[in-house]
Amino acid sequence: MKRLLSGLAWVGLGAAVAAGSGCGAAPPVSGEGKGPSSPFAKGPDQTVGCQARHPGSGPKRVAEHREGSTVALARVGAKTVAYVADEDSRALHTIDVDGREQLARTPLDGSPSQVLVLADGRVAVSLKDRNEVQILEGTTNAKEPLVSLCMQAVPSEPLGLAATTDDKQLLVTSGWGKSLTALDATTMKPAFAVDLPRDPRAVLVDDSGERAFVSHGVGSKLTVVDLTNAKHEVRSVDLSVSRATPTSAVGGAAEKPRGGSQGYALARSIVSSGGGEERPPISGHAPPTVPPQPRAPKGRIFVPMVTVEPGDPNVRSNAYYGESRDGVPKEAPIVSVIDAGAERPLTKSVMSLGTTMSRECLLPRAAAARGSTGTLLVTCLGIDAMLELDTRGSDPIRLEKRRWLMPAGPTGIAVDDVGNRAVVWSQFEGRLSVVDLDGDRPHAPESMAVESDIAPTVMQVALGRQLFNLTDDTRISNDGVACSSCHPDGRDDAFTWSTPEGPRQTIMLAGRVPNTEPYGWQGKHGNLKQYLGNTFSRLGGSGLSGAELEALMAYIQHLPGPPDDPSTRGFQNAAVDEGKKLFFDSDLACATCHVEGGGVDKVVHDVGSKAVADMAPKFDTPSLKFVRGTAPYFHDGRYKTLNDVLNARDTEMGHTLQLTAHQRTSLSAYLESL
Repeated sequence: MKRLLSGLAWVGLGAAVAAGSGCGAAPPVSGEGKGPSSPFAKGPDQTVGCQARHPGSGPKRVAEHREGSTVALARVGAKTVAYVADEDSRALHTIDVDGREQLARTPLDGSPSQVLVLADGRVAVSLKDRNEVQILEGTTNAKEPLVSLCMQAVPSEPLGLAATTDDKQLLVTSGWGKSLTALDATTMKPAFAVDLPRDPRAVLVDDSGERAFVSHGVGSKLTVVDLTNAKHEVRSVDLSVSRATPTSAVGGAAEKPRGGSQGYALARSIVSSGGGEERPPISGHAPPTVPPQPRAPKGRIFVPMVTVEPGDPNVRSNAYYGESRDGVPKEAPIVSVIDAGAERPLTKSVMSLGTTMSRECLLPRAAAARGSTGTLLVTCLGIDAMLELDTRGSDPIRLEKRRWLMPAGPTGIAVDDVGNRAVVWSQFEGRLSVVDLDGDRPHAPESMAVESDIAPTVMQVALGRQLFNLTDDTRISNDGVACSSCHPDGRDDAFTWSTPEGPRQTIMLAGRVPNTEPYGWQGKHGNLKQYLGNTFSRLGGSGLSGAELEALMAYIQHLPGPPDDPSTRGFQNAAVDEGKKLFFDSDLACATCHVEGGGVDKVVHDVGSKAVADMAPKFDTPSLKFVRGTAPYFHDGRYKTLNDVLNARDTEMGHTLQLTAHQRTSLSAYLESL
């Protein structure tokens, strides 16, 4: 068996992280973000030391890479180095790409999501569990660890990073905080922040510099944010598609478009100018000799994702969790091509794959365009591979040119067009790979392990993580999907699936599994082992056993919830207090089932919520922990918002209809604080 990563710092090293994972009631973020309730207000000025102390003397980023990833390339003196954001060891590794040698290890103040080299040589890292961006500075000696300059608070769970085309602002997406924040690239003081749809991930700026594009882990959408307009309008691009089959429409009626998920990555077309900075020769690499090739038009945005057919919730399906239709699997990979200028998708349909279990990229995690060839590189969990795709078609995923097998968990990629190579970070195995892209023959990537000081006691959890993200394994499912296909990062895909028992919404696992048995919407399974065995069976898998099943259970039980964000709690403090009193009011009876302020009573209830397609009327009491980020609500996803739940007349859950609009707002505020 391949050597697994030495552990998972964010879940290992004891139960403290899992036990302390919570979330505040994050308020809407807008405007300057300078008020007392703002997530940016953290007492003393945090930006005094953000400016470079030795401008121009540190690393120089390679080419014009302004988008973050888990790996970033830079020149330090004569060396090409890779900065690797290692979320497990909570460190930034400095790797000599040419010499395949680790030069330095810089401890970070939290678990990093992405790293980006700024124009002046400083290095920005998003710390997803700290709700901060850390700014560091290096020297001309790549063997020295970077020096931390400052920490800047941002809304909850910062993930994606990107610099604007003029390098005057640093953009940060916040996944749990559902926002995009613009920081002044010199001082790191917040310039503006805007609300976004659920689960924003990657961010990049188009060629004009006027708009930011943001992908989303769920929701089948791309968000566009105006950067130059004072109001910073937010627009949404629908990425749902139809099936490209002869029977796509029945009786002349258009079918419902397929939804989507797994929108972790973004890339934009790059048209080389033929110029560029002068650099010393790269050891072992001659200048690129590949002849010019037709390239993708400038102004295209590429969104690797997965299209999903969850089935009709009003009809009980023959199989659990959706069905393949006309040769198109219920989950099928796609790269949506966007005309950036028109803000519209050029990809309208997904084609039949002809078969399942075909090593498809069902868990895309990183993407980077090649300026020299106009192709797109995409890394994929599950199959542990990097694909090279031709971007001249309407769906590049169907125009695969080459693929390379990678160490487990390839989560980041950076391209060096001068050296004609790609550098890939594989988080699960803790290895950095250098892929030679020269010529037409795929060369086996060279990889090296990075320094790790993670306790070996969490090896079991590391194995569980790999199993959770494993596709094409008939022990888990008969159609290739992984646990993380429906539970990205252990959360939920926001879908309501058609099943033989009726419509069932995917429930969030992260931070909610321990002590919430029985499991399943109908509470049929008294412990996690029973529930997993039943899930494998329903998905057509043969099941896991022994050490592997124990490892998967350990991983699920240790999945951390979203990060706590105490700085946002004061915003709705009065409303939360009032809502808490209402929640525990005996007449409303919320706490009768959701004991201890949002927990579970471990009993199934008939609250009059049986849907048309449901076989049984009783459902398990779900945990309300982190409920503000798990819409839609109820077992069948019938309610879009918490206010819809509280104002509903089609159930007998609690007694909230007599509440005033103000009281419903307060009760919602309390629920969102859980």
